[in-house]
Amino acid sequence: MSVHPQAQVLLDLMAQQSRPQPTDIPLAHFRAFVEKVAKPRQVPEIAEVRDIEIPGAAGPMRVRIYSPTPDASGPQPALIFIHGGGWCLNTIESHDSVCRGLAKQADIVVLSLDYRLAPEHPFPAGLEDCYAATQWISKNAQQLNLDPKRLALGGDSAGGNLAAATLLLTHERHGAPIAFQLLIYPAVHSAAQNESREKFSQGFALDRTLSNWMYASYAGNQDPANPLLSPWLAKDLSFMPTAYILTASHDPLRDEGQLYAERLQKEGVQCAYKCYQGMLHGFLNHTYILPMDVGEEAISDCAKHLRGALKPSSGKL
Repeated sequence: MSVHPQAQVLLDLMAQQSRPQPTDIPLAHFRAFVEKVAKPRQVPEIAEVRDIEIPGAAGPMRVRIYSPTPDASGPQPALIFIHGGGWCLNTIESHDSVCRGLAKQADIVVLSLDYRLAPEHPFPAGLEDCYAATQWISKNAQQLNLDPKRLALGGDSAGGNLAAATLLLTHERHGAPIAFQLLIYPAVHSAAQNESREKFSQGFALDRTLSNWMYASYAGNQDPANPLLSPWLAKDLSFMPTAYILTASHDPLRDEGQLYAERLQKEGVQCAYKCYQGMLHGFLNHTYILPMDVGEEAISDCAKHLRGALKPSSGKL
């Protein structure tokens, strides 16, 4: 299948822009450029949005809370969300519309994590922040009016990598359990050599040059076989919570996302998987920049899986 016409509009716009590489200009300028071109034009309304500060792995950490029903009488289900950006880019603000959309459509609380970025803070700094935040949220669920037995963990791209790695750490350290995982075109095998990484390495929203720079900035000289860098390489995934994994057909990360879903299924984990045809890497964010019908469908699907998994007494606890 070819690129969806609505996604092609985005590619045409990108082709018209002069797009610098992070090695060409100061990193702060590159981040500002990415923030500008990715700024959402559509912001779903939500009853309450507020920022709080919690203990991170190495100091205070900002978390943004999206509450569709802030006056709920009982503890609410929640999604802890880790934004993508290659471990080096983006912020809570870049994924504000995505989190609003998920909270609104799933009718759950979403907590978005402002973890430390590479290269200033390479592996495992961002991962340790995500683990610390996940554990703090679970242990302090009562004061947040959340149900600790109905917590999901998710993220997109590098955020999906961090979500999967956080679940590995949670198992290794006997941390508070998570009921569900939502992995959106996740980067789960950074050294993978497959068809999608070759076919879509240039001209499809996530170019190889940028991808390689981001991974090198995050991983440094760490062993690439470390499962905390590439969760697909973990020897055992059978303990993982119920999952929904989605990919995009024209995304370098498509094949590893599909293989990770198949691996979970083979190891007995309940895992639903869907590849959205004609879409590019990052298409959930694109949905709030340009009209993207398939993106709307994907957000609706994510919300459906979250609602189903986080019903009382559901999920893998």
